[in-house]
Amino acid sequence: MRKYDGIPELMEQFMREEATDELWVTVQEVRNRFGLTRYQGNTVSGFLRRLHSGPFRQYPYVVLRVDHVAGHRPSDPLKYRYLVRRRAGSNDTVTIPVQDTQMPA
Repeated sequence: MRKYDGIPELMEQFMREEATDELWVTVQEVRNRFGLTRYQGNTVSGFLRRLHSGPFRQYPYVVLRVDHVAGHRPSDPLKYRYLVRRRAGSNDTVTIPVQDTQMPA
């Protein structure tokens, strides 16, 4: 998961803070919560799409669905929402908790 440096831990923290095992989430929500840059948002999107194509062996979450969210105007950029769910049987987190919610730029 080196390609997604820090993102798995942020997503795990996001899900813990929401106190749920299943949640629809957008990249913009994650960016806003942690103050991420647009570039880091692209990395979050890539990580979520990777979780949709197949889970990481020791990562406790998977993405079950990816849906297109329609904009208000035809010129609005494409937006997607991801259905993130804790994998069955993964009650414990296996990654190191994030100490600081800010990622290096």
